[in-house]
Amino acid sequence: MNRDLARAVLARLRPAGESSTAMDFQQFGIRDWEQTLDWLVDSDLALYFLHHLQTSNETKIIPPKILRHLETCFEDNQLRWERLAETFGCITKGFQQKGMPFAVIKGLSLVPDYCPNALLRAPSDLDFLIESRNLPLAQQVLEMAGYHPKVSSGIDLKFWKPSPKMPTASDNPYSVSTEPLVELHLGFWENEHRIPLAEPFSLEHVVGHSWRNLSFPVLNETDAFLLQIVHVFLHIAKCWVKLCWLLEISSFMSKRSLDEDFWHKVNDRMLQFPGLIEFAGIVLGLIKTVLDSPTPKIADTWLHSLRPGSRLWLDKYAETWALDDHPFRRSGFFRPAKLALFLHQQYVPDRDLRKEVIRQRLFPWKRPDQQVSFPVDYEPARSLRSQWARGTFVVNRIKFHAGSTLRYLGEAPLWWYRVNHAIRRRTTFADT
Repeated sequence: MNRDLARAVLARLRPAGESSTAMDFQQFGIRDWEQTLDWLVDSDLALYFLHHLQTSNETKIIPPKILRHLETCFEDNQLRWERLAETFGCITKGFQQKGMPFAVIKGLSLVPDYCPNALLRAPSDLDFLIESRNLPLAQQVLEMAGYHPKVSSGIDLKFWKPSPKMPTASDNPYSVSTEPLVELHLGFWENEHRIPLAEPFSLEHVVGHSWRNLSFPVLNETDAFLLQIVHVFLHIAKCWVKLCWLLEISSFMSKRSLDEDFWHKVNDRMLQFPGLIEFAGIVLGLIKTVLDSPTPKIADTWLHSLRPGSRLWLDKYAETWALDDHPFRRSGFFRPAKLALFLHQQYVPDRDLRKEVIRQRLFPWKRPDQQVSFPVDYEPARSLRSQWARGTFVVNRIKFHAGSTLRYLGEAPLWWYRVNHAIRRRTTFADT
């Protein structure tokens, strides 16, 4: 990836303020674009970027070959969405016929407040928030739609349509053959990160929503915004975020920046859950760093609430970390992904748990997913191609974990020196 080109793309996509000009793109050749295409796709910015160029009548600022590639991606995504809409409608109608309460989260619930057009997104999951008592009913609906349980992780259950194709990080997200997972969330706050927080989301205050000819319930606008914040923060703890998530939150904030009543409602809601205000400060600080986006006035108090280590991380690492390629892409060895651990451990209060989190992230020994069940007639492909894909994926994982762990360990002494210095300065300032 060419980082200067990536920054120019992000500048072009800013919801407000100065953006890059056609002159800024003239310095980049076809090789720069080819090196950056994977980043555009993995970050889910490719179609947003194409849409922006088309609506501003500036498609000529990028090479014709790249433009054709992006247009093909959009056309493929349109076909994929026709299939997704059918699957989504089948599932939501099934839930409604069972009489079970649920809410669609992420995905289509973001259209149009966060995303102007669903066709600009390439969802890998269809996400639903349900109550645990209704899990058997939800499973019946999914099995009728051809989905089978794949992974269970406490509050999250994933379902898939089995395919002989070996999924890898390089799968084309726009292809009609790329099946989305269905995720049933019994809650949203994941305890695996060892960060204490009461579950902030429930189905008590859902509202109606629609897309095309489909109607379905979603979280109310306050909870929907907080879910976006929590979603991004949890992915920071997992060491990678999609930049389209930051763009979508930024776009929403730009539209609602002057709606003081809404932002006070958000603030009051966050006060009910100690920790959420700091998480919002981190996410908005990351958005401000990457997109230089305006934030509502009340967000200044969220940013000021951050502890010294969190401020330091945003200042020193946020942009480098956020602009990195997908963790398992083959680009560089000393990757910055695990530098997010410096931020993560700020919010794990127990020392022993911090050590456990760091050890698990630096030296992951990934156990096989807990498989719930498989269809009787499913047989994994044994082709040379699938074996090659599996081997390549494993090698890339090993390289990523080895290199990013070494970078973390190399940065750690200077990081802790800076944190301690920042804490001493803050204490001295408070005493005076």
